[in-house]
Amino acid sequence: MGHIQLMSAALANQIAAGEVVVRPASCVKELIENSLDAGARAIQVHLREGGIAEIVVIDDGQGMDEQDAALAFRRHATSKVYEPRDLVRIRTLGFRGEALASIAAVARVRLTTRAVGAETAVRVAVDGGEMGPLEKVGAPVGTRIEVRDLFYNTPARLKYLRTVQTEQARSVEVVQQAALSRADVAFSCQTEHHILFQTPGNGDVRAVLAALYGVGEAKQMLDVHAASNDYRVYGVIGRPTQARSSRGYAHLFVNGRPIRHPGIHQAVVQGYQNRLMVGKHPMYALYIEMDPSLVDVNVHPHKAEVRFSEEPDVTRLVSQAVATALDGTLLAATVRTRQPQVTSVQPLALDWRGARDAQAAPARSSQTPVQSEKAVREGLTEVYRPNESASKSGFPGQAKDQVGDPLAHEEPGADVTNPHETIRDERPTEWSLRPIGQALGMYILADDGESLYIIDQHAAHERVLYEDFLQKLRDRGVFAMPLLAPLELTLPPVAFERAMEVQQELANMGLTYEPFGAQQVVVRAVPDIWQGLDVQRLAVEVFDDLKALQGDGVIEQMRLSVATRACKAAIKANWTLSQPEMEALCRSLVKCQDPFHCPHGRPIFVRMTNGELERAFRRIV
Repeated sequence: MGHIQLMSAALANQIAAGEVVVRPASCVKELIENSLDAGARAIQVHLREGGIAEIVVIDDGQGMDEQDAALAFRRHATSKVYEPRDLVRIRTLGFRGEALASIAAVARVRLTTRAVGAETAVRVAVDGGEMGPLEKVGAPVGTRIEVRDLFYNTPARLKYLRTVQTEQARSVEVVQQAALSRADVAFSCQTEHHILFQTPGNGDVRAVLAALYGVGEAKQMLDVHAASNDYRVYGVIGRPTQARSSRGYAHLFVNGRPIRHPGIHQAVVQGYQNRLMVGKHPMYALYIEMDPSLVDVNVHPHKAEVRFSEEPDVTRLVSQAVATALDGTLLAATVRTRQPQVTSVQPLALDWRGARDAQAAPARSSQTPVQSEKAVREGLTEVYRPNESASKSGFPGQAKDQVGDPLAHEEPGADVTNPHETIRDERPTEWSLRPIGQALGMYILADDGESLYIIDQHAAHERVLYEDFLQKLRDRGVFAMPLLAPLELTLPPVAFERAMEVQQELANMGLTYEPFGAQQVVVRAVPDIWQGLDVQRLAVEVFDDLKALQGDGVIEQMRLSVATRACKAAIKANWTLSQPEMEALCRSLVKCQDPFHCPHGRPIFVRMTNGELERAFRRIV
């Protein structure tokens, strides 16, 4: 007798369910997707014991008739694809026809549904894959599905679930993602004790973000819009000061589907250029729309991964959209005289791993060899020379009604009738800073006639040096400074291989070297702007950066790497500056493309508006 036997249908369904239903959050996701595909405008999610004991999802969608209800729990039964060619133009969230069958195989399920135009509803119960009889009942139009005792018949799966709090947090996170994907649908998520999360469904993504992170955070975010012949990108991004320590605050949607895509996330980061501090990730909710034939969503059963037919076109558009939004905005932090209560802006019900993002990582201090003060002073006139080829758009004045503050958050529970009102802070065409004096050996006080600015002199000089060097690179005005004693460096295999590939490009930037042995290079010249610095250390850092460079923008990434090292020559704290030196620095700073952040992402200055000062001195109330 042979050993091969056919599995029973119940066993096959339980095994297949393992690909779709991993935890309560998986059920919540699949059921919400079905509701959205059914045209629901309001979706309620009820959880008991984190969803392990019970999940109830109620919607006001189009519902099902008796025939559809009978087929809904059959594996591969679907109303969304009918033939192979439909797979290349998927417009719905679900399409596999596996969700309800998988859930019913490992839980006790009861479905109550009434189709639009039907006089009565139909109810059916499924226990471990075994379907009971259909019965007619009274119920409103839409669908109510109850999932109880998840994994009751697969104890091996049940024991791997986490605590009730963790499973509840994961389920709430799914609801939050769905609410962000469809701001025009009203969502609510609650337990037997209280409401965990809800949105108005008014179509405003900022209203959803206000429910997630607080009104103050939502108001600060910037609008993003860009389009090409094939793609449209829109949504909101956080200011650099809103960046977090993890990617948990980054939300990406393609044709309404929540996805994870490292390439798109990296494109967003590149759009920020060097405005983000090391180790920080941007906060955003971005939506990409395209013809369904340009994206493959049939990659994984969880449907969170996609493949683009022309990924470089998508990433390029995303980076441009983000950069444009940031370039056109006054990104200076504003000091408020009347601070609202500072509270946590954590997403509701995230598990403990998300809590670490509330703590801002301390800025890294750069310990570099000190260049002589005399050398820097002798170069001040040259360093602060206005860069005629820099952006002519000018930079910020300050509208008197601006009150935005990236450093202080409004209380998440505050009453906000219009959370999509953003801070109006477009850059004006003219800007001039008049230095008043130096404070604490580190800061320059300046005004522009409307606001008072406190400028970090080291960060400001870093930005000026950085952009000056980048401009020289673009103009081929960087000169190689020959070293009296060539440097012999041993590189890791990946860095050595990359160094050989980009040898000529780095030579154009002033860094000249040649191979010397299996994994060694001899550096014979460095960029002239590195004069007086620890050139060996800077060269090693540039070669180390080569290991991480990838994609279409490798040359630009190398330029940024080399230019960032030029910032080591910036004036330091406790260096007394004369009035002409402060004036020269301010003149050069306002001509920078980004005068708001040093090349490492730290803010260069904070601002106090005239209105805030008047309130502080009780001139106005």
